[in-house]
Amino acid sequence: MELTQSTAGLNAGIGVDIELIQDINIENETFVERNFTPAEQKYCRSRPNPHASFAGKWCAKEAVIKAVSSLNPTWEKVWIKGSAAPLIDIEICIGTSGAPVVVLHGEVKEAAEKAGVSDVKVSISHIDTFAIATAISQ
Repeated sequence: MELTQSTAGLNAGIGVDIELIQDINIENETFVERNFTPAEQKYCRSRPNPHASFAGKWCAKEAVIKAVSSLNPTWEKVWIKGSAAPLIDIEICIGTSGAPVVVLHGEVKEAAEKAGVSDVKVSISHIDTFAIATAISQ
């Protein structure tokens, strides 16, 4: 089956984010607590490179916002809190397979449901100085 045939009729939003790892200020505890759940913090701090793990999760959260917002660009604005809003309600968990799993909470979950989103998938990668994530919403 060709890719065009397998995705025909697929309504999806796509988001991507890339960051310099050093730009994610994990030394600022207020920033960390506003944007990462306790489970995310525990996971990132347990990794060989905690800074890269926090940056990867940050990129995933930003990519999720873009994917949800782009699902149907003709709808009203989905995210109304602005660019400085905390991202703690977008949780990036680790599934049994080791792949990241998106869990939405609170107002973010309500906004995504309002936008018609039933699922969001993410992929995260980091190397040396950069972290990147891609998200697809359906």
